[in-house]
Formats: sequence, C-alpha cells, structure tokens
Amino acid sequence: MRHLNTGLALAVCLLAIPAAGTAAEPAPLPDGVEMIVWEHQNWESNGGFERLALWGDGCSEVVVTPLSHAHDGQQNLRANSGWQLIRYQSPPHVEFVRTNIYPPEVARAKFTAALAAGIEKLESFTPGYVDGDGTRVVIRKDGQEHEIIIPMFTDREQGTMNHKRFLAVSKILGGFDKRAYEVVPETPGPADRQ
Repeated sequence: MRHLNTGLALAVCLLAIPAAGTAAEPAPLPDGVEMIVWEHQNWESNGGFERLALWGDGCSEVVVTPLSHAHDGQQNLRANSGWQLIRYQSPPHVEFVRTNIYPPEVARAKFTAALAAGIEKLESFTPGYVDGDGTRVVIRKDGQEHEIIIPMFTDREQGTMNHKRFLAVSKILGGFDKRAYEVVPETPGPADRQ
C-alpha cells in the first residue's frame, strides 16, 4: 500500500502560507482530525489511482497514477502545467503530484464539510467482484492514521446508510482536478517512415 510523504507535503504547504504580521491562534481542528484522504483506485491489474489529501490547516495535495500498462513504459506521458512528474524504479511507475490544488479557505471548507457528511463513519464491506474499483479513505486523528477500503457499491449495498454517506462525501471530495498529464505522440523511427 502506498503511503503519503506527509512530512514533505506538509513542509511545502507551510512554506506556501504567507507570514502574517500578527500571529493568530489557529482554529481548532474538528474532533482532532488532522488530515483526510479520498483515493479512487482502479483494481485492474497494474491499475492506477487518483488521490486527494486535505489537511485541517488548509493544505491540499493531489496525486494521480495512471494505469501502468496503459502506455508503453509511460515514457510518453508529460505533466500538465502545475503538476510535477515523479518516476519510480521499483515497481516502475509514474506519479503526477500537485500541491495546494485548492486555496486554503476552500480546502478547509471541503475538509470540514467531509467530516460533517460523515467520512469518519464510512464502513468497508466484502466486495461482490474480483476487479472493478474502490475508494481508499484515510483519517489522521491525534497523530494516528485509520484506513479503510470501500469497494464499488453493488445492488445489495445501494440505498444503505453507508451508501448515502459515501455519496455525500464523494460529492464534496470527488470532483478534484485529475487532468495531470497528456500523452505525447511518439516520433516515428527511420524504419517506420518507409
């Protein structure tokens, strides 16, 4: 399971906050929650994910990992403006990262709204399929991370309180920008030009 480099992301967020003339007391975080993660996962073989992380102080980060088999070695992917491309050797894959995707006041509002919608009360269940997709939810509270994986809802789970809560949280967190990269057309080699 992948883990956020929260120290680096938090440092970037802190550097992005301008220094104020007078230090104001930070608002207390709701229920001691410090960070929430909403990650849509593709469960195909070598599937990718799209992850939004929000911190109570207004920092935000999005990470997008495309299907690793979708492009030949992913060498033909280029980061869009505002995104950073990171290449990993083992296992070989790429990630596109964008920090502070929301202004701090918007990130804080989404953070608070997701908590009010019941993100902490979401529950996992046994999936009725082998592949498909799911959502990874992480809540960091008082320094401890709690993670659950919620499979795609099938007919038997639809309409439950858990499903309604999921839809409410998804409406708040699910619409983040995922347009992290573009596919660069490959230049034909000499043998291809004949």
